[in-house]
Amino acid sequence: MYIYWRINNDLNCLGESIQFHDPAFIRCYKQWSRQNARALAMAEDFIETDFLSISLN
Repeated sequence: MYIYWRINNDLNCLGESIQFHDPAFIRCYKQWSRQNARALAMAEDFIETDFLSISLN
């Protein structure tokens, strides 16, 4: 699920969005996101900080 989350974040940075249509996948993705909410919040903060430092150079 991390790979799908990462792809979704990368697309969001580009202004695009992805839609999942399989109900079972959506349910599993939401469950995984809830279980890993703290780690995802830390990763999002890291990605934004890293992205800003790269763009400022």
